[in-house]
Amino acid sequence: MFEVIPAIDILNGKCVRLKQGRYDAETVYDKDPVKIALRWKEEGARRIHVVDLDGARTGIPKNIKIIKTIIQKTGLFIQAGGGIRTLELIQELIDAGIDRVILGTTAVKNPNTLGTYCEKFGEHIAVAIDAKDGKAATNGWTKISKKDTVTLAKEAIELGVKRFVYTEISRDGMMNGPNFQGIKDFIAAVGVPVIASGGVAMASDIEKLKETGSEGCIVGKALYEGKIKLSEVL
Repeated sequence: MFEVIPAIDILNGKCVRLKQGRYDAETVYDKDPVKIALRWKEEGARRIHVVDLDGARTGIPKNIKIIKTIIQKTGLFIQAGGGIRTLELIQELIDAGIDRVILGTTAVKNPNTLGTYCEKFGEHIAVAIDAKDGKAATNGWTKISKKDTVTLAKEAIELGVKRFVYTEISRDGMMNGPNFQGIKDFIAAVGVPVIASGGVAMASDIEKLKETGSEGCIVGKALYEGKIKLSEVL
């Protein structure tokens, strides 16, 4: 079943959206991310995608308490990422009821660690592949790796990764449609479930993403700007 997953990005405790991952291009949509999570639940969401943007940039999550409250108050499937880089923190979140922990920079920089996490936590681990001109970006998208996205993904699969969240950075928050061909090519190359992210602007984009073979898509700015009504697309 194709999943439409609303996104909640948290920066300094507030629900925000960034444009192309730029921290200097931030729009605050609500001071209370938990309230937003409950709104998406009310509209019919089964799963919410939460990112600790402070953690993504610095490697030290600042919004874990809010993520735990979202898990507790909504009772939905929650997948979260952003600076979650230690075994202890992953365990803490799983104990709190999180469904998936999304690893980014860790996967690029510490393959041995990634293998350990996959062995211990299995399906609870997903890896974010953030693409810029075919290369993988790290550190909250502030640095570009020398590795291309498919090479990185295949290395991750060998270490036990069973799912990816694939984002085209240039499309993120731009509301100009996803890179359908890029997503399709990535899915064909990796052969495991992929959730697409970045650029969804209207309901027809979601229909087209279904045709790429992706398992689901993450929708952010289009929801916050009222271009897509979650209850309708669900």
